[in-house]
Amino acid sequence: MPTKKKKPNKKAQRKTVKKRHLSQNMRILLATVFLLGFVAICLVALVKLRTSLLPENVSIQSYEKLVYEEPAGEIHTKKNYSYTDILDLIDNQLVNGPNSMGWRRLPDQRNVQVRKIFGDFPSAPFLAELVAHIEQTETPAQLKVSRNNGIIHFFWQGDLRLELRYQVPAVVQSRQGKIAVIMDDMGTSLGPLRELLQLDIIITPSILPGTGKALSSTSLLQEKGREYMIHMPMQPRSYPRTNPGANALLLGQSKTKTRQLVQSYMAAVPGAVGGNNHMGSRYTEESEGMRIVLNELKKHELFFIDSRTIGDSVAFSEARKMGLKTATRNIFLDNQDDISYIRRQIRKMVNLAGENQEVIAICHPHAATLEAFRLEQRWLEQQPVDFVSASKLVHVY
Repeated sequence: MPTKKKKPNKKAQRKTVKKRHLSQNMRILLATVFLLGFVAICLVALVKLRTSLLPENVSIQSYEKLVYEEPAGEIHTKKNYSYTDILDLIDNQLVNGPNSMGWRRLPDQRNVQVRKIFGDFPSAPFLAELVAHIEQTETPAQLKVSRNNGIIHFFWQGDLRLELRYQVPAVVQSRQGKIAVIMDDMGTSLGPLRELLQLDIIITPSILPGTGKALSSTSLLQEKGREYMIHMPMQPRSYPRTNPGANALLLGQSKTKTRQLVQSYMAAVPGAVGGNNHMGSRYTEESEGMRIVLNELKKHELFFIDSRTIGDSVAFSEARKMGLKTATRNIFLDNQDDISYIRRQIRKMVNLAGENQEVIAICHPHAATLEAFRLEQRWLEQQPVDFVSASKLVHVY
């Protein structure tokens, strides 16, 4: 007899289908949870990795804006400049500037003040930068230069107010120039530092205190017998929009706080021989704060080099007055992150050394900057200049 087929149990079928649906939904849920967990773990790992490579005391957001100075075009914005402001600028940059070895007041001539300046006539690039800054103040001030006669005239509203007399520049026989290159913003990574040390050029690193690799950088440099500096964070003109980093020197801080910050910089970059300002276009305009900073450096026998991120910086002149070893920046090499531009600036730097004998250049650990030095290395070896550490070009006036 044929076997009678059992009718399918519809209730059981529905249970099986339902079970399959539940099983499939569970698999989708588990896969989603796994994927979300994996993404979360990756994000945490990336944040930890990035934090380890960034300065310890600087947030990610602030580090992205941690450039050597505030955006171009904002540097010279200020309240209305007065006649006294411009006169102070002339005093800081010329009468007591880096080229002046002292001065003497001569008798006034028709209400025109006359000063005899001892020292070399300022270089053309230095004067061009000063003239440009005066023009940006949008005041009725004007500087007229007569290099052949050794005279600089300062006019206000078309009237001659000040005459600076220098010895007429003599034709100098060719001598070996000296160049100190400072590389700012070091300490965030050891990679650029190792590349710098592979160059056959002496470059002085300036390390940002508090950065993640600051201490490792000092250890590596000490092993190599190389000197280094502290890149001291100071308030820029566009603060707080532009962030100089955590624990920066800011206007309005107490004398005690200022001294404590400078001491913390020295502790964070042990063994440094001197310092220069990181940003600071606003801070270096104020004598009171700079005197406290410079006095602290002098106590510990450290020099200070004015990066001159602003034309009317008083940092150099204040350091000079207190007998601190000091100098001032002559040229920036990498205002543009472009290899061709930087190579031209490197050659300009060498030409300045032929004119001024001693030149201080500032650059940054950009890939383009390091590559430009590699490409120019052979040419530089053939030039009549010596590359020296920054400490060789600071002086007591």
